[in-house]
Amino acid sequence: MKKSLWLSLGSLLLLTACQQAPVSCEAASHSIAQVQGGGLESPLLGQQVSIQGVVLGVVYADGPMPGLMLQSQVPDQDPLTAEGIFVALNNAGQYQVGQLLSVRGTVAEVEQLTSLIDVEVLNDCGKAELAPLSLTLPLPAELSWEAYEGMWLRIEQPLVVTDSYNLGRYGEIMLADQRLMVPTQVATPGAAAQQLAAENDRRSILLDDGRYQQNPDPLPYPDTGLSAYNSLRVGDQVLNIEGILHQDERGYRLLPTAKPRFITTNARPAAPDKTASDELRIASYNVLNFFTGHGQENAFPTRRGARNAAELARQQAKLVEALLALDADIIGLLELENNGYAEGSASATLLAALNARSSEPYQQVVLADAPGSDDIKVGLFYRASRVTAVGQAASQTAAPFTRLHRPPVAQSFRHHASEQVVTVAINHFKSKGSCPRTGNADYAAQRDQGDGQACWNAARVEAATALHQWLATTPTGVTTAYQLIMGDFNAYRQEDPIRWFEQQGWQYLDDGKAASYSFVFRGQSGSLDHLLTTPALAEKMVSFTHWPINADEPVLLDYSTRFKPASQREQLFAPNPYRSSDHDPILATFRF
Repeated sequence: MKKSLWLSLGSLLLLTACQQAPVSCEAASHSIAQVQGGGLESPLLGQQVSIQGVVLGVVYADGPMPGLMLQSQVPDQDPLTAEGIFVALNNAGQYQVGQLLSVRGTVAEVEQLTSLIDVEVLNDCGKAELAPLSLTLPLPAELSWEAYEGMWLRIEQPLVVTDSYNLGRYGEIMLADQRLMVPTQVATPGAAAQQLAAENDRRSILLDDGRYQQNPDPLPYPDTGLSAYNSLRVGDQVLNIEGILHQDERGYRLLPTAKPRFITTNARPAAPDKTASDELRIASYNVLNFFTGHGQENAFPTRRGARNAAELARQQAKLVEALLALDADIIGLLELENNGYAEGSASATLLAALNARSSEPYQQVVLADAPGSDDIKVGLFYRASRVTAVGQAASQTAAPFTRLHRPPVAQSFRHHASEQVVTVAINHFKSKGSCPRTGNADYAAQRDQGDGQACWNAARVEAATALHQWLATTPTGVTTAYQLIMGDFNAYRQEDPIRWFEQQGWQYLDDGKAASYSFVFRGQSGSLDHLLTTPALAEKMVSFTHWPINADEPVLLDYSTRFKPASQREQLFAPNPYRSSDHDPILATFRF
């Protein structure tokens, strides 16, 4: 089902004053503000009322419930009551923007939108003139978007793109007055994070394309046209934002009445600087379900990742460009298909593709046994010209890594330039999704506690504890003061698992930026990917980088051809590192 509405506003009048209706127009039983009320639902649900309002536009023109959006000609003095309302009408297209109508209908909440259904138009009361209400974000603390439901709004200040996930699927992007951070990235879980979450809601709004259409072609945004070489990145600026505020089960959205203008203010980043000959660079990269289907009777479809060989080739091309540009001596990889290490496996296939392009070939760390039974695994690549694997490759497959989490993989390496030995462990903890069901034995402890850390937080703390204890046993057989843990911990910077590591003495590595991030989810940025080291190794760090090639980019620009019309499949793809995954790679460089 399409998530947005078609809005016909071709003749919208940008006018500034009100005009009196003809005296023959029937008096209304209620104002629109009275029908809306000051809460999330109308106080008159189920009652029949008559109202008067100015036509702002036709919505649902080709959808399952066509109708008009009406706004009060004269507002009341209560800022909590919205002045707009949706009126369901099958013949909505016969009415014009600017008409003042008297209508009667039954009050209902249609997908959380206060509406009139079973509507009869009583009178055409002539023409009326309205101007959009000017707003700046964030909204005042005492107000929410509910106070503006159904109204014609103009946001005067420049906004920035905070999410483009549904641009290709539904023609919508999220905007805010600034980049929005995941609350627990920058605030302590609990009251502080909850307060920031509420502030984020008042700062952000969806900009719809106003069409009742899935997979729009051409794409509505940016106004210069989206392509593999002309992106629309989180952080880019948007001007001339005007529209009618609509609501459905997915939240509030502006249906545009003017064409927004886009300005590139977050240009694509260049590749990281090259690694000097005396430096050691270690990187972590989630490769977003790189699956080859090796070992299956038929390679495709795989359980995750590419749906056919052509998609796999596109995915591989983008990943190789990204991995090459990292110029890392040791790379921790996440979301590789767990199908062994032999030729044809995911890890061997990616390694061969990387080595076909690299002047310094990589090798992979190979375990004697499969690292657990999950569909995906973690792995390690290393440049044999710069480092040598020493000791034994190790993995922890005992509890709690028997379920939920992927077993970690550890290996020690001797750095040729310095002769120092570093032990590296790559990890992938349980995600915040697929929350436990009521009645599950773990439900009470693992459910979302409402503190901003989502569900399975207790499991991630348990995994952090077990990882720390396992590494204390020197699983690679090599003792060194230089140790590093990295990967996708599925916990943001201020959440319990990361703070627990710090309490045990691990040093958190970062770039010194308060707004650091490696992932964007539902319009908010934060880091699920982390690097932590022993104090001795932290002292040797010379640089740390989040390389923002993925999280800021539209998912439309990835390798997949799904949900893309034929005309977009080549237009939106290039074998470059941008949107090669959904997580940004992170890397730290050390000098001994």
